[in-house]
Amino acid sequence: MSGSVGAWLNKTIEAIRGEKTTDWTFVDRLPDPGLADVPLVSIKPDEAYIEIFVESMRLKQARRFGTGFHGLVYLFARLSQEGAEDADLAAVSKPAKLAELDASNLDRVITVSDRMMGAVPWRGGSLALELGLFSVKKGNLLSPLLDYVARVSEVGGISFIGQVKPFLPLITQGMDLIAGQTQDAAIEVAIDTTLTLNESRLCAIVGMPKGSLGDAKLTLDPSDRKLLCDGRPLEEAYCVFSIRGTDQKADYGAIPELKASWAELRSAIQSNDRTRADNSLGAFSRAVLVSPDLIYRDKERLVAKAKQLLASAFPKGPAPVSRKVSLSEIGKAELSDLRLYE
Repeated sequence: MSGSVGAWLNKTIEAIRGEKTTDWTFVDRLPDPGLADVPLVSIKPDEAYIEIFVESMRLKQARRFGTGFHGLVYLFARLSQEGAEDADLAAVSKPAKLAELDASNLDRVITVSDRMMGAVPWRGGSLALELGLFSVKKGNLLSPLLDYVARVSEVGGISFIGQVKPFLPLITQGMDLIAGQTQDAAIEVAIDTTLTLNESRLCAIVGMPKGSLGDAKLTLDPSDRKLLCDGRPLEEAYCVFSIRGTDQKADYGAIPELKASWAELRSAIQSNDRTRADNSLGAFSRAVLVSPDLIYRDKERLVAKAKQLLASAFPKGPAPVSRKVSLSEIGKAELSDLRLYE
């Protein structure tokens, strides 16, 4: 990957381990066990969004920390973007279930189904992906630092391309500080790869050298998403994650620039000033059409919905008896109230 953010993981692995980057085993397509929430649907450029979830994990290196440790998942993704440079997204997650463990029950497999990257438009090309699972010793300065980095990641947003960019340096700098404490941080498994997508998939990173599994078959237990090796639970560190395709962006109403433009349109409609409302609709439509966070179909739907609402507020001729939308109601409506996916 190009750029300082995209080069972060390999340098960090070397710093923590004190050796060259390990080629862990990476399975880029696990057999489909029939998980209801991970349908292996097709992913077509400009017709779908993609999301990344961590499904399950097993820790091993954390044993050397004694009784207290945190589990940490780091993700960096680079995707193609229409008419602009590639989009970068980064996230750090500290799953609560990992904080409940100690060295006495590390044999447990943790099922989290934790969303690391929200629905982002798939424009085609390739997905550059860094994903790492870390163990971090509890206490001293690292616990509050870990909490801080996780909060920055949450505030930065994991599905809005424009919003996350200013937070990328904060996330990687925080991770640099954590990884710099080599006595208190351990890398469990990690991958730095580039993928071509055409459908949803399940993947796994296993804490074993590449090629060491031989002919063994890895599968996923559909009941608890435990990783199996020839039908038996795998007793190594691993991280199972999914890349999911979807045709809906459920959080479209929270896209920052669209929320701001919608608030102006809503205010203009409520003021009963048709000229101002028309101008605001034009500004909202332009904001939607240039948004990097929506696919074409949803842009057209959203603009059409806004036009319909404006027409309801300012009908031609006398207002029909059947009219149910009042100016006061529109003034209180949020962007998500447009019900894009009815």
